[in-house]
Amino acid sequence: MPIQFDAGLEQQVNQFLGDVDDFLTVKTGTTVDKLKSLLNCEEKSISYNAIAFLAFANQAAVNKDASREAGLIKLFLEFCHPSKIITVLPMVKHASMGLMFLANHSDENKKEIGDLKGIDTIFELLRDLLVMIKSPPEDVKKEDIVSSISQSLNLVIFLASLQSNREVMGTVQNFLVLNSLLAYENPQSLDLQLQIQEKALSATNNICMHKENKENCRVAGCIENVLKLLKSTKPSIQDSSLRMLYNMTITDANREAIRRCKGLETLASMLSGQAEALTLLSLKALSNMAVDRQTIEYAVANQESVLQPIYGVFPSSYGQGCSDALLDQVLTVIQNLVSEENLIDTVAKSGIIAKLVGATKGMPLTNTTHQSILVKASCIISALITIEEVQQAAVEQGVITLLVEMIQLPSAEVRREAARALANATPYYDDVRAEIGAQGGVKLCVDLLLQADKELVKQAARALVNLARNTHNEEKLYESKGLEHSIRLINSPEKDLKMLGTKLLVNLSLNEQARIAFCQKGGLSIVVQLLTSSDPELQLQGTKIATNLAISGRNRKVMNEQAPDLIPALKALVNSSVSDIKLQSEVSLNNLAFPYEASYEGLDQMEDAMPIFMQSSQYERDDDDEDDEDEAEKDERRRQEEEELRLAAEKEVEERKRIMQEEVKRIEERRKAEHEKRLQEEQELRQKKEEAEKLRLAQEAMEKLRLEQEAAAAAEAEKIRLAEEQRIIKEKEVAEQERIKQLTEQQKQKEEEEAKIALEKAKKEEAERLEKAEALRLQKEQEERIRKEKEIEAERLRVQEEERLAKERQAEEDRMRAVEEEKLKLMEAEIKQREEDIRRQKIEEEERRKREEQEKKLKDQQDKASQESARLAQEAARAQKRTHIVQEIMQVEVNYVKNLTLMVRKFLHPLAQLSTSKRPLLTPDRITQIFSTIENIQNHNSIFSDGLTSRIKRWLADNKKDHLIIGDIFQKIGGFMQDYSKYINNYNQSIKTYNETKKTNLPFAQFIKKVESDPELNDRELENLLITPVQQLPRYIMLIQDLIRNTHDDHPDYKPLTEALDKIKHITTIINEKKRDAEDAFAMLQIHQQVHGKVPNNFVTPHRKFIREGAVHFGSSSGSFKDKDPIVFLFNDMVMMTIKHPNKPNEYKYRYSCQFSTTTTIEELPSVNNGFIIKSNQWWSFSCSTPQEKTSWMETIQKSLTNLPKESKVLTSKK
Repeated sequence: MPIQFDAGLEQQVNQFLGDVDDFLTVKTGTTVDKLKSLLNCEEKSISYNAIAFLAFANQAAVNKDASREAGLIKLFLEFCHPSKIITVLPMVKHASMGLMFLANHSDENKKEIGDLKGIDTIFELLRDLLVMIKSPPEDVKKEDIVSSISQSLNLVIFLASLQSNREVMGTVQNFLVLNSLLAYENPQSLDLQLQIQEKALSATNNICMHKENKENCRVAGCIENVLKLLKSTKPSIQDSSLRMLYNMTITDANREAIRRCKGLETLASMLSGQAEALTLLSLKALSNMAVDRQTIEYAVANQESVLQPIYGVFPSSYGQGCSDALLDQVLTVIQNLVSEENLIDTVAKSGIIAKLVGATKGMPLTNTTHQSILVKASCIISALITIEEVQQAAVEQGVITLLVEMIQLPSAEVRREAARALANATPYYDDVRAEIGAQGGVKLCVDLLLQADKELVKQAARALVNLARNTHNEEKLYESKGLEHSIRLINSPEKDLKMLGTKLLVNLSLNEQARIAFCQKGGLSIVVQLLTSSDPELQLQGTKIATNLAISGRNRKVMNEQAPDLIPALKALVNSSVSDIKLQSEVSLNNLAFPYEASYEGLDQMEDAMPIFMQSSQYERDDDDEDDEDEAEKDERRRQEEEELRLAAEKEVEERKRIMQEEVKRIEERRKAEHEKRLQEEQELRQKKEEAEKLRLAQEAMEKLRLEQEAAAAAEAEKIRLAEEQRIIKEKEVAEQERIKQLTEQQKQKEEEEAKIALEKAKKEEAERLEKAEALRLQKEQEERIRKEKEIEAERLRVQEEERLAKERQAEEDRMRAVEEEKLKLMEAEIKQREEDIRRQKIEEEERRKREEQEKKLKDQQDKASQESARLAQEAARAQKRTHIVQEIMQVEVNYVKNLTLMVRKFLHPLAQLSTSKRPLLTPDRITQIFSTIENIQNHNSIFSDGLTSRIKRWLADNKKDHLIIGDIFQKIGGFMQDYSKYINNYNQSIKTYNETKKTNLPFAQFIKKVESDPELNDRELENLLITPVQQLPRYIMLIQDLIRNTHDDHPDYKPLTEALDKIKHITTIINEKKRDAEDAFAMLQIHQQVHGKVPNNFVTPHRKFIREGAVHFGSSSGSFKDKDPIVFLFNDMVMMTIKHPNKPNEYKYRYSCQFSTTTTIEELPSVNNGFIIKSNQWWSFSCSTPQEKTSWMETIQKSLTNLPKESKVLTSKK
């Protein structure tokens, strides 16, 4: 196919060829051949015009293949050789233009240029042209140089769009050429400079689309010049530069080069004062940069120049000056920044939280961009909230409010990440958990447990496990059916969900109502299932649940009497190889062994009916004065209390009636609402059916109209076609008649046969066309029939489904109605029973009052029985006083357990959780030093308090008809003494460690201050709480002594109380002795560590105890005192003489020691001022500063000699 010239160009070419006809060496060839023959003409202007016409001919895309076949690509490349630019630069200009046109039209042409080594030629040409433009020769037009460079760069841009060419073009030498063009400067012609830089940038960007070329681009130094071009005044250059950097940031080496060239600062500077498109590109590049640790470290180290400009993109509040696209992209950058775990702490301190909360709070979820923003925001918060400082400030900064908002959004992905963030926010600080609960977070997380998304359920469960550590959240979780959800999680086949369910149940079982309800609902089978599991972690959680459940007496009754597999399962775990399981199972069995009541029926009513006698015990106050009341006042007060109980019971009945009436009213309203809702739904359904039927009929009418229109159009088209065919046939016949006149007879016959064959062929084709048209019409009718059948079937299925749902709804309503009626019947029965009880109690009260009045009359009438009456009154007063003391004991124990629980839940547990974090406040060892066995003591006394309270409530519920016996419960305190002993022995060290830690550990001190400000602590400080277990044993002794004084010696509880008192006193004595021994041993170890030198090997022995120390001068028997700064240590069997260490404060250097024996004596030494002498195997003299000090030392030493330990006496006898 020959090369075609358009009309205007062809006229110019023909005129040109006519003008230069004398110079043509090819006279008969094509136009292209003639033009090619003129390229070597001696007349330069002719050659320039000839190549120009050839170049412009390729401006038309129609010649893309013809030019290649005619060899023009090779021809143009020959004239683009760098050697031509000196002699024939205009031809170079037109040749590059021709190549540019050809490369732009066809990938085959691009490939052809590459195959002919044209890429190397073009880059060599660019290199020489760049040299030439800086200092152009006098006989060369600068416009030709500029045009050649511009067209060559365009050619490079086009060539780089082909993958195979890009692979070849990305050499370091080529990038060096492009880098020189990127750095080109021409202050005299700024437009020229910008033009060259822009095209060089586009060429570089296209070549770097091939990943392997990016490395050579960096080696050639292009990154630095591209960064400079970001400051260009031309927006298109800025845009191309940003795109270039964005593409370059996918490799580590390029990111390093950008950082080295201050590229992060440059990109950050593009975030303000620019068009949104440029800002968005800058953020994308920064996002790519922030995928490696080095960039994150750099950004954190240069917050002012990098981080703060990024933060500046955030709006002050949602919708204020920042588009959703920008916000989404800046969150991508921040998400990458917080991905480096070791640097997240520094990022958290840079102020990002406040920016994030302000930008996303209140954002609606109306599109995918909003979803992306909220997901990223919650992911960032989830990462940052793991930092303790962020958790502490989460409430004040509004993070909690934002997360609670997110968790209510309809997007599962947003809710999943928000739940994860809530779980990460709640492991340590109780005020955070309390705030989440106050904002409804517990109920929201419970609702999430019902979702189908397992990951969402997992994160919600994690959050609930932490939230349940707060007392108020425990109650909310229980009220939100937390027990049922935890059981459902435990029964899940997913191991993670099963484990979270057990942990949630462990925390829930700390709540009294929850643990009782769990046992009543048959939960013990789940506990047995956990205990017999093959998974040690599930076994451990099962033992913890059993331990907590056994705190309640009624649960111990159920667990011992109705769960035959429970105790054997726990006993089997006592032999476990896992120490935690073994220890926890032993604690569970000890809890289960604690006594419980024979019946707990009626104790729930006592909970509300019991009057609160006092808020704090007289044994917990400094004022121990007792007020004496006469008999009449006591009787009056008792009557008032009983009247208050009766009125409270009647009020309770009235309240129950009111509740039942409200319940009946609520049921009726619900049924009415459901009936109205059902009628409304049926009405809406009928309307939908009618609308659907109308729509169907309209569609059918429209379809019918469309088919009729198509048929009419087809008929019209067929009519036109036939008319056209008739016209053509007539024209052919006329032409044929004319032609036949000129043909011979033989030709005429031949052509008639051919015409006949052609006519038959045309008829056959027409028949086939009609047949195909008919088949197509039948196919469409068949498809339409099938579509209508499907619509009918779908409508039938829909009707069936609606009928099924209606039946199910009716069945559910019938079931609910039956349940509600049954509930109302039960309520009526309970009210009747309660009214009957009140009536019976009223009758009994009237009888009792009558009886008391008769007794009083009898007392007045019978003077002889006055002493007996007085005795009876005294016994009654004594019984009343005993009742008061018992209630006092119960209140003391309740308050004590409350204090223990506060210590464990507000201080110990959060600190223990923090000790496992990245930045623990205290080490586990330091926590143990401060709190010792407080958690075990809390467990013991919770059971003790439950047993004591249940016994007293049982007695009060039975109207005090039997003797109250609590001595046997106090005797069980002996089982707690091991933990009390450890705690009391460690108390002094505990307080010392606590105070030292508060002084040296500022975060710990801040944590203590924050927790102590919790309203639930009621201004109680931890240091005051820590002493309560130490005070409790003496308090028990005072309580029991007071109770014994008001208990008759023939009372069934007198002997158990006396035995319990003796036992507690004995144990207290042993603990005090052990405490003294422990303090003595600690003092000996401390002295041994402080004294340096040749201390006797047997210095630390069990029988040796430290007595005192002082600055006493010592020397030989002659009274010579040479040592300065003497310090003498006295023990129960020896004296050790030391001096202060010259370099180490509070430490000493050993000098001498004097071992006591049965022959050792002490005497005054008159020759020495305030002196005395110790005579043993060796004699030693001592001098005190005052006579009083000498007397004190001599008396103390003499006492030690008198009470010399047996071990020292034995040692003396051996010697």
